[in-house]
Amino acid sequence: MTTEHEAFAEREVPAREFTARGIERALRFLADVRARPAGPWKPPREVLFGNRNSRPLPNAPALAQRRFATRREVGAYLSPRLRPIRRQIVDRASFWSWLGIFYFEGTVRIVDGAAKLSPLDETLVIDPGNPHSRWRMHFHYLRAAWRLFEAHGEEAAFLLDQAPASMGTLANRVLQSQRIFNSIGLVPLILRLYTRDGRQKRGFKDGSGGLMHLIRVLEQLERTHDVYHMSPDAVIRILPPDFDPWVEASA
Repeated sequence: MTTEHEAFAEREVPAREFTARGIERALRFLADVRARPAGPWKPPREVLFGNRNSRPLPNAPALAQRRFATRREVGAYLSPRLRPIRRQIVDRASFWSWLGIFYFEGTVRIVDGAAKLSPLDETLVIDPGNPHSRWRMHFHYLRAAWRLFEAHGEEAAFLLDQAPASMGTLANRVLQSQRIFNSIGLVPLILRLYTRDGRQKRGFKDGSGGLMHLIRVLEQLERTHDVYHMSPDAVIRILPPDFDPWVEASA
């Protein structure tokens, strides 16, 4: 027997965006989940579709509620549907916030029957009126997955094959720096040096030749080289010897 929720989840609905009141209600919902992580976690339908809380998105695509196991699944589903309105929604916080709650049940991390939410609301809801919230937009689970899928495809396979709510050191570094994220070579370079067979290499973060060292070296190299428009191999050729063991291990 199909429940009302299952029937709704199977049905496509036009995407919407939150009003200021909707953002407030969505943030309150996240606070309630943190206070009662054992559930239930279903967002109130009135928050998503009530006219005081949300409004139609111009040229809205039709979307169905579903679960996403990986960022790749998010990207594969959203990419063709959002492509016609990409410019309109890429930085539209009110839309991504609505989408974060619309797909809340499909992305929330459950551990031992309890919802595990990030302390950052922006992983799901971005407050357009709060500049600090907008500054953390890159942490939004669905937006991050969609952008990785669109911009880097298989070059970012390691990150795409992780759960949407997985935000470790590598993902944070790639997503929080627009210069690194938008570069043609640095994302594949970072993943080449510090991952193998779908796992992060041991000790990748700190120490000589590690990720944090690489970030500091790139800040120095950009003074004399256009590192953000160089291929991975071209960047490797100008890295200091400290990185040789990581380069050799990636061959």
